[in-house]
Amino acid sequence: MINKIALLVSSLFEIFLVLFLTWLFVVLSLPASFLTKGYWLGMVIILSGVPPFLVLVYEKQTGKISDWLVTKREQRRDFQIAWVLGALALLFFLWVQEVPQILLTVALNLFLVSLLVTVINFSWKISVHMIGTAVFVVTCILVFGVNWWWLVLLLPIVAWSRLHLRHHTLNQVLAGTLLGIVVTYFSFWLIR
Repeated sequence: MINKIALLVSSLFEIFLVLFLTWLFVVLSLPASFLTKGYWLGMVIILSGVPPFLVLVYEKQTGKISDWLVTKREQRRDFQIAWVLGALALLFFLWVQEVPQILLTVALNLFLVSLLVTVINFSWKISVHMIGTAVFVVTCILVFGVNWWWLVLLLPIVAWSRLHLRHHTLNQVLAGTLLGIVVTYFSFWLIR
């Protein structure tokens, strides 16, 4: 039963799902038409989500990766490079479109996180679940205010699941959490 709970938590807090949720919350909070919000979310999916997804599907079909969660660090390179390039394309697209500043901030954060994860992954496995959860928590607090502090409780829950499943060490979980927090604060400080 505890293993099932840990697996459920890990599945719900997979980085791409949590980052999309971050985008969804931010975009829906903006004073724009439904069509404009849909356009922005569509571009988030197309530019930053589709490239790594296509690489993941291709490499799973060709046997370059052993599982859908890409648990082996050595198998993540191509997938993560596609993530970086997609995040960079999204950042550039949003910058050219002259969108609200908060969207540029979230896009910069996504690009920096994807770049750092990819570089770190060449030599060490860091918890991307914790990075994504930390980005979500800090972004919500910075955008919506301190009344969203309770989201901090998600961090130990996700950390527990990653440790319980033995997918990460304590250092990898702590490093992922710290990276997500620091990069998010830096992105908001830099743009806002």
